[in-house]
Amino acid sequence: MQCHVNSWSFDRIMGPTQVIEWDEAEEKHVVKTEPADEPARLALPELIAKLGEQGYLGVELAYVHLRDTSEDGLRRLRADAERAGVALTSLLLDFGDASTASEPRRRAEEALYRRWIRSAEQAGFRRVRIGAGDAPPGDEAALARAAEMLTGLAGFAGRAGIRLVTENLGRLLSRSEAVLKLLKACGGEVGLTADFGNFKDDKYRQLKEILPQAETIHAKASEDGGGQLDSTDFRKCADLARHAGFHGPFSLTYLGEGDPWRKLSEIRDLAAIEPTSLKLL
Repeated sequence: MQCHVNSWSFDRIMGPTQVIEWDEAEEKHVVKTEPADEPARLALPELIAKLGEQGYLGVELAYVHLRDTSEDGLRRLRADAERAGVALTSLLLDFGDASTASEPRRRAEEALYRRWIRSAEQAGFRRVRIGAGDAPPGDEAALARAAEMLTGLAGFAGRAGIRLVTENLGRLLSRSEAVLKLLKACGGEVGLTADFGNFKDDKYRQLKEILPQAETIHAKASEDGGGQLDSTDFRKCADLARHAGFHGPFSLTYLGEGDPWRKLSEIRDLAAIEPTSLKLL
């Protein structure tokens, strides 16, 4: 099992974040600062170094945690990752709406995505993950718009040596059939990150359908209501991934309370357990 880590697991202790939003009235992107729940206790260089020390192979880094996108900052990130032996698995761009029908927004979104892809190239990321959007999952026109934008961006990223992937994330791809339809519309140009926790209904069936297409997995574990990890749910999801023949990066993800390092260690232990005989569906 290739254990990587999703940096959203550390969001509570990495200080205030600057998020990108679309201002409908002004028809432009704006940056808003969101206060942190706790004082900053972890900087990005420390995160990279500690991941290497603990034997994690890579990191999927949320854009809000990449605060210095200057040439020097990106060069330092590349050097820190190489020194720690930690691959920059994916840069997670959690903003925008590739399905939007607004032409001004589409132009602005594509330009901004391209700037972030160039930053990913400078830092040495292997992938960039972009969501498909927030239109309803049955909106065929929105799906076509998202496929068009993502395919175009995939060509741009590919010329920089970066694989573009999307995720079962957001309203448009909230159902497995929409995920598969989008990937087909993209003609293999766009890959998939599958998240264990994003499907809300009939979860295991839907995961079973998309996992054969996954290139990376957000191996997300939740709590069982008593402060413990829901090991039964996580192992069912991990077994589905194994049965699908997945051998790529397992980006361990924990979004709950408590020490993220300890929780990630628990998830890594769960991920290492051999497949169970649990009924998956």
